[in-house]
Amino acid sequence: MARPAKRTKIVATIGPASESEEMLRRLIDAGMDVVRLNFSHRSAEQAKPLVARIRKVADELGVFVGILGDLRGPRIRVGEMQDGAVELEQGQKIVLTPNSVVGTAEKIGVSFRGLANDVAHGTIVLLDDGNIELQVMDRLVGGEVLCEVLRGGELKSNKGVNLKNRLISLPSLTTKDYQDLDFAVSQDLDFLALSFVQSAADVRFLKQTLAERGASIPVIAKIERQNALEDIENIVKECFGVMVARGDLALEMSFEDVPIAQKRIISVCRQAGVPVITATQMLESMTAFHKPTRAEAADVANAILDGTDAVMLSGESAVGKFPVEVVATMATIAGRAELAWMRGELPSSVELRRVADLDGAVGQATAMIASSVSARAIVAATTSGTTVRRVSCHRPKMPVIALCSSSETCRRMSLLWGVEPVLVPPIIGTAHLVKSSAEAAVKVLQAQPDDVLTIVAGTPYNVSGKTNLIKIEVVQDALKGEAKTFGE
Repeated sequence: MARPAKRTKIVATIGPASESEEMLRRLIDAGMDVVRLNFSHRSAEQAKPLVARIRKVADELGVFVGILGDLRGPRIRVGEMQDGAVELEQGQKIVLTPNSVVGTAEKIGVSFRGLANDVAHGTIVLLDDGNIELQVMDRLVGGEVLCEVLRGGELKSNKGVNLKNRLISLPSLTTKDYQDLDFAVSQDLDFLALSFVQSAADVRFLKQTLAERGASIPVIAKIERQNALEDIENIVKECFGVMVARGDLALEMSFEDVPIAQKRIISVCRQAGVPVITATQMLESMTAFHKPTRAEAADVANAILDGTDAVMLSGESAVGKFPVEVVATMATIAGRAELAWMRGELPSSVELRRVADLDGAVGQATAMIASSVSARAIVAATTSGTTVRRVSCHRPKMPVIALCSSSETCRRMSLLWGVEPVLVPPIIGTAHLVKSSAEAAVKVLQAQPDDVLTIVAGTPYNVSGKTNLIKIEVVQDALKGEAKTFGE
């Protein structure tokens, strides 16, 4: 089965509804590019056989599928409730305590001993994804906090706690995160998402922690806190990619501000050449129904027209009734939005401003030259993926083929917009580069003899960090080893 023709990548969370071999195969065929493992709901022991299953199915299909491990992060939760749930009513007073107690309508335990130090009079405390809202009235002895219920409701055991617009003094990695991080290193996961990022320092700390373990897994910074949004320009300098985690972000700001924040994050990432994933409730109704709402279809399309590299499914693919259909639907919406942009049917924010740095300029020049000569494809030889990122971020309208000398690099291309990875032996010279590029174009795109290719690479070859060579070649000449300057 041919996979959908689309440039935007699809990240799908795998869960009970989608973790069998058959379902994984169908999801990949439907257009899934990256598998997300949510470590909030899965232990390393549970994830190990799933990783092996994903790799096995991808190998059988001849497709490079990335695996993203999503660390749980320092999530604050309430404790156990009396009889499993308590009813909180508007206007009542309630105490939050760091002590282990059975929750009642008068006192509830929370899993953060430093809570009283991180709140002040008037701080808004959100429970159960914002369904219940409290306001801090006073800090009590013993680290307890007195609150008034602004919006009540039924509070069940172990629900989440958010402090609106407050810095949290918890470490960015928990004991479980370290366990999951070690698992990610041992299994060569392709990406690692850091939850509840507060600043660029959190990303640097994770990268340092990985380096201490001899690993360099690309880090995806999840933007789900207001203070992370305020430091977004510095965060994108430190990470491989960014996730717009709209669920928790919506708890940090007014819901009407979330679309504006999403557009700003995407714009900053685009200008920095950093891949960005737009996530949370994109096709939420398809958890239960076989078609999306019109608003959801517009949401996905608008994120793509804003310039997102990838769109993500959460519960829709993990526990929903129609995991294959939801991936296929997202692929269809993506393909239509991309077609509209490429045909010039409507304006978009996909275009990127001119860049100032030398390496970025080579990527931009590659896209411009390819357009000028009506190239069938851009072929980029890459060791680490840097060269391909520098091209992809300029959104060329022709396909981008990445020549990678390792399966690891091929899988890391799975998040880059418009990129199709091909595994090749290490490039040993310009003639080898040109011929390998033509062979890949024929294999992937069924390129014709008179098709033109724009080829970009770094010299010396197989050394990461330099993108300094652009060539224009005709397929038939390249295949014969008779490559010559375009136009002769």
